[in-house]
Amino acid sequence: MKIKSLLVGASGLVGSELLKNLNRKDQDITLFTRSPLEHISDNTNEISIDFDEINNLNFPALDHVYIAIGMRLTTFELIHIKNSKRKEFFKVDHDLVYNIAKKAFDVGARSIAIVSAVGADMNSSNFYLQTKGKMENSIKEIGYEKIVYAQPSHLLGSRSNQKVAIEVPIIELGAKILDPLMRGPLSDLRFVKASAVAKKMVETMNENSTSHSILKFKDFLN
Repeated sequence: MKIKSLLVGASGLVGSELLKNLNRKDQDITLFTRSPLEHISDNTNEISIDFDEINNLNFPALDHVYIAIGMRLTTFELIHIKNSKRKEFFKVDHDLVYNIAKKAFDVGARSIAIVSAVGADMNSSNFYLQTKGKMENSIKEIGYEKIVYAQPSHLLGSRSNQKVAIEVPIIELGAKILDPLMRGPLSDLRFVKASAVAKKMVETMNENSTSHSILKFKDFLN
């Protein structure tokens, strides 16, 4: 029987690349989206939803789950999220991710892949990384047989549907210049193509194994 995969976040940078890779597999794909996508394949069922009502949604039977969602933050907010925004951020990047994962598990999914962040640590003093770490820990407690956490640094790729902050091209140019120096412990901070992240996530999910994996920069090169 065909694998039944759910993808949440198909309009985003990694999510759109995940969809491309899943379309190369002989799988039945369900998308949860806020707004309909322009083009989907015949093996894809798109469901437009209100994510605030996720707990009231009836999930279809599933095998694999891919989650590539998160609140959009400025470069500065990756370093410090102001107190007034922390509750909203946690609601999206922890609670929403967890609720989707739990409901998918309840209808049969046993493998899940999630886009997290390099440095995710529930004990971090950085609220962004702390939240990502708490999310990862909460997902582990659900009971999935296979968990794949992708922990990229800054993602490279075309953001045609997104407004790009003025500092992003400058940061990416600087990183390109410094890239040869990013070795050893710094290698995980190297910028990586979203397409490489998505490709490795799908490959790992479809390997014939049950394990918990954390994918970092070196993994995305293979």
